[in-house]
Amino acid sequence: MQYQRTRERMPEREQRIQDYEWNESRGKEAARRIKLMKERPRVVKFDSVPWEQSRAAYHKVFTTNDTDTAERKPWVALMGTLRVLMQIIPEGHKNGNHRHIAEVPFYIHEGKGHEVHDGKRHDWEAGDLMLVPPYCMHQHFCDEGPAVLVYCQAGHGPFVVANMGGEQLQTHEEWKLPDDAKAIYGPNGEMVGYRRGEIEHILRQETDQQRALRARTFEEPPAPSHEVTDPYEYYVRQFQEECYWRQNVPQVIRPSDRKWYDTRNGRMLWFLHPEDPVMQNGMKLFEAYLMEIPPGGHSGKHRHMATRRTSSSRVRATRSSTTSAGTGERRIWWRSRTWLPTSPSTPIPIGPRSSWCTSPAPSTMRASPASSTSRTLARES
Repeated sequence: MQYQRTRERMPEREQRIQDYEWNESRGKEAARRIKLMKERPRVVKFDSVPWEQSRAAYHKVFTTNDTDTAERKPWVALMGTLRVLMQIIPEGHKNGNHRHIAEVPFYIHEGKGHEVHDGKRHDWEAGDLMLVPPYCMHQHFCDEGPAVLVYCQAGHGPFVVANMGGEQLQTHEEWKLPDDAKAIYGPNGEMVGYRRGEIEHILRQETDQQRALRARTFEEPPAPSHEVTDPYEYYVRQFQEECYWRQNVPQVIRPSDRKWYDTRNGRMLWFLHPEDPVMQNGMKLFEAYLMEIPPGGHSGKHRHMATRRTSSSRVRATRSSTTSAGTGERRIWWRSRTWLPTSPSTPIPIGPRSSWCTSPAPSTMRASPASSTSRTLARES
């Protein structure tokens, strides 16, 4: 029997190309950030930042976590994760009603007023920390003012999505249409946005998503009761917990609700701390504290660290007195109403730092570090 030898054709190797852009894009972004961090000040002065109109209110932008904004606004300091802003509301006025998936803490710098969160009123005054939990429909009202609110937005975490996941139901009362724009009107005859060039910018509208989110708001939120029987039902239970948590946690924390501690870093009062009970802490990404420095005194000398998984930024805002901060071998002077951004992601050597009070009155500082703390309610066995 004769066997015929046959040669099998080997499959052709798929074409392989080099993707240099994969790594080079990171190098380009790092170079942009290094340049900006070297150029921008380590102290952002109040008078150097203009008031700007947004669809929700007038605000000052002190820091940002994205390079595009930093390049466009030469007064802004670049940070790793935090955007720090100040909002002003005249007496008897309010900002635009809206919600966003990202949570935001507000420190009441001046004035007295109240919030309406998911239809419920919460009063606040200067010195309080006001919290806007995720998904919460909220609006600020100034009763005695003007009201000045300092707030932080985190550029990381599970609740940050495209466009901050925001939904605007109202623009603020003094919002002005750009001169070269054409208004867009909704079915009820109200202006909902504008066209500028070839692009439509929708400022506010009623969507299916907004109606669905509104349906999650309860006058008395039911306690979580869903039984976790498999991995999918875990997420259903987590949804129940999230709704219950965000509508029951404190929305305003007063200094009298917390206590001062004499720590190795100085005299400190924590509004928000990871060790707080879950139903007493209305933030998942932030901790916030006050630090008081006596005349002639200083804080502890320390540095901030970042791990491979998360990076943490910190901003310190001064409320009173003249003070200086040491960053490595540099001394940086600052006064009240100035902001000191510090970020471990900066490639510039920053070294240990501490703060000194050089005025006859105590100096009070507010700090809002961003973290990635994750919390859930305790489940019933």
